[in-house]
Amino acid sequence: MSWGCTSAPSGSGAASDASPTDAKAVQFVDAAGVEHTFDRPVKKAAIQYSGSGGAFITMSALFGREVHEHISGMDPGLEQYRADMWKTFVAGVPELADIPRIGSVGKDFDLEGVIASDAEAVILPLDQRATASESVEPKLRAAGIAVVYIDFHDQTKEGHVKSVRNLGAMFGKQERAEQVVQFYLEHRERVEQRVNELLKTHERPLVYMEVAADGPGKFGNSYNNSYMWGAIAHEAGATSVGEGVLENYGQIDPERLLKADPQKIVLTGSYWPKSPESVRMGFEADPARARELASAYFQQRSGWDGLSAWKRTQSAGEGAGEVYLIHHGLARDVYDCASYEFLAQVCFPDELADLDPTATLRSFYEKFLPYEFSGLWFYRL
Repeated sequence: MSWGCTSAPSGSGAASDASPTDAKAVQFVDAAGVEHTFDRPVKKAAIQYSGSGGAFITMSALFGREVHEHISGMDPGLEQYRADMWKTFVAGVPELADIPRIGSVGKDFDLEGVIASDAEAVILPLDQRATASESVEPKLRAAGIAVVYIDFHDQTKEGHVKSVRNLGAMFGKQERAEQVVQFYLEHRERVEQRVNELLKTHERPLVYMEVAADGPGKFGNSYNNSYMWGAIAHEAGATSVGEGVLENYGQIDPERLLKADPQKIVLTGSYWPKSPESVRMGFEADPARARELASAYFQQRSGWDGLSAWKRTQSAGEGAGEVYLIHHGLARDVYDCASYEFLAQVCFPDELADLDPTATLRSFYEKFLPYEFSGLWFYRL
């Protein structure tokens, strides 16, 4: 095929790289171990997991203001589950609103629509492979559309770097991709080195993390030490309450949590319009409201008012407690190096007080993204 792919198992603005339409063959091995060879850089691709864990933010960093020109279709996740982010991103790139919605793999994926579109590839997170390989992948490949897997979910440096570099190669944006990679490694490795030194003389604190998406009345997911937020927290110096209890993620038994009495509690928030009691973080958040919503978890849940982390938070001055908030969209993506900084501060607040995760996130936006940074992304009660 003239543009095509052969596969075998095995901020601001656009970058200075050559246009994706320039004829130059590219080759790489994706996160699933599949080798891809394109006769020229891909011009358009359909994407999944736009809210986080997919290609959207990396593509925005690679293409800047012209990112919409390279997305043939996308899932509705960003718009549905990151409402404030979507609003801000559309303000920066209004054409994003016109990109066709193609549903989600395993749910309502518009296979016929994607095949009929000008997509040359579909970019999927590795988490979707089990479902996609038995459903849409064979049909996409048969139609001449490449299926490329990326992996930000594993939260390893290797997975992040490989995914960014592969997307850079795929779109002919290698130079820009390398700039993104170097930013990511600089911040993440700095945290890694300092935490490793601290762990020589300090114990890992026991940390409970929960996705605070539904308010105090319903327990959200937590994590073990090796998946998503739990993996970030573990590398940042913590041990998760979910380790040895959860297989990747799930709800912690309330009695088990009370018995564990974690030293630190981290709630992840976002803007979930259908859940007014959820913890609000992001572009439209403010500290007073975030604190109010987070405090309700301890005031309304049985036994939570006796947790040590909450008692220390009540007795400490504002910004000195042991309850922390972070935006849920800041994991499993290329700018989660800022999340490593914040969670390292959660574990070692005095020793790592000089880190500034908000400044790191702002810098990423200013250097690479065509969207204006604002809001509340990290907070200590």
